[in-house]
Amino acid sequence: MRSRRTSIEIIADILEVVSSGSGSKSSIMKNANLSEGLTEKYLSILKDKGLIKQKDSSFVLTEKGQQILSNFREIRKLELRLDELLNSTLNELS
Repeated sequence: MRSRRTSIEIIADILEVVSSGSGSKSSIMKNANLSEGLTEKYLSILKDKGLIKQKDSSFVLTEKGQQILSNFREIRKLELRLDELLNSTLNELS
């Protein structure tokens, strides 16, 4: 089992945290399980890509960010379904 998340997984996690209304930098760090340096790095990327914007002292999703988060959620559902199908198939072959 791998222990490190991919950049895409980290981005999806940050978007989930921001979507939940916990958009302060410290909340993102805590809930996305990131260091301050990584939080700064990814917040900068997400702002540059137009997925989040700063509103007062916290971050909110843009419309584009909401769409990307929706895509990530759908991908995660499909991954779970594929895992179920693979396990079922492997069990049938055992």
